[in-house]
Amino acid sequence: MLSSGVRPSSGPAINSLTKFWTSGKIAFVFLILQTRAYNLIMSFIRNLKQRKIFQWAVAYLATAWLIVQMVDVLGAHWGTPDHFARILDIALIVGFFVTLIVAWYHGDKGRQRVSGPELLLITGLFAIGGLGLGLLGNGDEPVNQSDATEKLTVTTNEEPWIAVLPFRAQTREQDLKDFAGGMSEDIANGLSDFSYLLVLSRNATANLTTESMDILQIGKQLGARYVLQGTLRRIGTTTRISVQLVDARNGTQIWTETFDRELKTDAMLAIQDELTDRIVATVADPAGIVVRTLAAATDRKAGEELTPYEAVLRYFLFQQRISEEDHFITRAALEQAVVTDPGYADAWTSLSLIIQQEHMNNLNPQPDSLQRGLDAAQRALDLDPASSRAQFAMAQVRYFMREVDQFSVHAERAVALNPRNTDTLAMVGIMMGYAGDWDRAIEITHNAMRLNPHHAGWYHFSTFFNQYRQRQYAEALATAQKINLPDYWAAEMAITIAHAQLGHEDEARKSAAELLRIWPDFKRDYYQLGLVNWIYGQPDVMDHVNQGLLKAGIVLEIPE
Repeated sequence: MLSSGVRPSSGPAINSLTKFWTSGKIAFVFLILQTRAYNLIMSFIRNLKQRKIFQWAVAYLATAWLIVQMVDVLGAHWGTPDHFARILDIALIVGFFVTLIVAWYHGDKGRQRVSGPELLLITGLFAIGGLGLGLLGNGDEPVNQSDATEKLTVTTNEEPWIAVLPFRAQTREQDLKDFAGGMSEDIANGLSDFSYLLVLSRNATANLTTESMDILQIGKQLGARYVLQGTLRRIGTTTRISVQLVDARNGTQIWTETFDRELKTDAMLAIQDELTDRIVATVADPAGIVVRTLAAATDRKAGEELTPYEAVLRYFLFQQRISEEDHFITRAALEQAVVTDPGYADAWTSLSLIIQQEHMNNLNPQPDSLQRGLDAAQRALDLDPASSRAQFAMAQVRYFMREVDQFSVHAERAVALNPRNTDTLAMVGIMMGYAGDWDRAIEITHNAMRLNPHHAGWYHFSTFFNQYRQRQYAEALATAQKINLPDYWAAEMAITIAHAQLGHEDEARKSAAELLRIWPDFKRDYYQLGLVNWIYGQPDVMDHVNQGLLKAGIVLEIPE
């Protein structure tokens, strides 16, 4: 007999059964989901194959790659701007997704009609692409020079935009007002001849109300870093023309000059030309105020950090100092510049000129310097045949290759394209003198010095050798001391031979020691690299220089 009140427990069995049933349902659901996912994936893959999406994608990518390669090659030859490549990248990216969408909807034997989702997707992609292009356009939009009332924006912080404001005649006399207008227009045109400067057009400044604006406001509205302005006022028979160049970023006056002239009717055009030449050369010349200011800033940056434009400025700094260290830094910077921007003619010109220094002054010489200089000069001319600097680079390399006729053609072309580039004038003068035309050489050299009183010291070499060859040793010494390039061997050599010919034995030997410090292999190399390379057309002058060196205690090794 069973005891009453107690029954056997069935709870554990029921719980186990429940858990088993629940687990089974979850597994079943998971299996169904997995099967459906697999079916969806396989269906999607079948659709991709059926609509030939993979083929479209591969074909598009191959075509896009070909387009990019063609643009790279042609861009390097034609100088395609950087923003064009960025626009092309965005267009190709958007085009890829548009191609996939079109292939999806129309890839199955082309039977699908255009649908709403398709239009929505394509519209969205074009909207995204348009936004990207708009942002690029705002970043690269050039200054609008045709509308003086529109606020202008400079697109780069490195290139020195210059605004020439209309000169103001403080008088009611119409002839003086006309003279002022002609001056400002001629100056703006003259500044534009220097390819490394950007000059706002006359239309951009003609109607600007400057009386109620300060320089900072004018610079900001025009997008100009420098502002050139002038005033004319008549005092009796004399007219005073005051000109100043101002840094529009901070209002600093960086150059000013006053000219007093008697503006007689029959002489007004001649005076206008004279003043225009003087002002343009002083401001824009490679040795001028603006370039000196900009080039000095590049000395505070490592060569590898320089932009292509800054590398060109670094070349002008080298010209002012002419040292082996400056040459090494500048050459490396320019070699990188033409890789970064192969369409930049000024960079190729500067590279040609810095390479030629290997032959001219034995600075960091590398093989085939003249051929490399010729190739770079030709590349610059291919990019910009109207560039005065490129024509000069070609003239100089032709001179040192002893192709005097070709030198003369390109030299005259360089001077004609920009008669206010005093660097070109001075170097052409030196080479003309060494070629034997001393009268023309001195005329050109003195004109360069007149145009730009702030010229580099090496301008004096033509005058020095002309005086030295005529045995005017005292005058030659005074000229040599004006060169003032302490790390340049040629400057020290000029002082050495002038002292020696004057009988200043102590000074000559001291200067000779400094010369050998600057160029330790001078005795071995100078006869070929200095005399023969430079003055190959005048053996009498070569012998005369050698005599001066002998008197200073320097015996050159002369090949037999």
